[in-house]
Amino acid sequence: MTTQQPGAGGIERLPRESGPTKMRLDAFAVLAFGIMAAIGIITLAVQKFAATFTPHGVVWQLPIEPQTSTATGLQLYNAEGPVEAAQVTGSFTSVEVTVTNLNTVSAVCLGAGIVLAALAFLIVVGATARIAWLFQRGRFFTLATSHALRTLNWSLGIGLLCAYAGWNLGANGIEAALNVRALNSVSGEWWSWYVIMLFAVTSFGLIDIALRRAIRVQHDAEGLI
Repeated sequence: MTTQQPGAGGIERLPRESGPTKMRLDAFAVLAFGIMAAIGIITLAVQKFAATFTPHGVVWQLPIEPQTSTATGLQLYNAEGPVEAAQVTGSFTSVEVTVTNLNTVSAVCLGAGIVLAALAFLIVVGATARIAWLFQRGRFFTLATSHALRTLNWSLGIGLLCAYAGWNLGANGIEAALNVRALNSVSGEWWSWYVIMLFAVTSFGLIDIALRRAIRVQHDAEGLI
């Protein structure tokens, strides 16, 4: 009884090597998408900062007890032009308030939280682009790849943790100014994001450990040849 092997002549086919043109296009794609991602992060951070800090005070989405209300929806447009908006009825669990008496320390913490979150994501984008660039050039088991992966991991862990701490310290000032709870920390959404980030940081850390072991094995093997 014979077993048929994959590929011609029983030899498994290997993936084809990319040509110089495709490698240049891949490198350009990594650079272009990295720049676009960085621009998107900066844009979101600027919008969040401008929406939070206004000339009238600090704007905050305050959780409240569920309320029912009727209001006019936003105007709809179709092929014939504007359509008169209808009345809609629903419930809401948060309200936008403007805090005019927020202390300076809390305001600085809120601003720092936004800036730190943006910086953390920018570093993640940069590290990811760096790893993609190294892989595209065939540099897999190198210290540069390990350093980029470790930078990505630290940015996700420490950077976002500091941003979260700054935002919550600012929320404490909101609570002191309004005498109400400023955040709904018991929601399932918060814990879901916490578990997701914990999984990401742990996974990247294990990958970095495995990568450093592979670098060590490769170095030892080269010394024996």
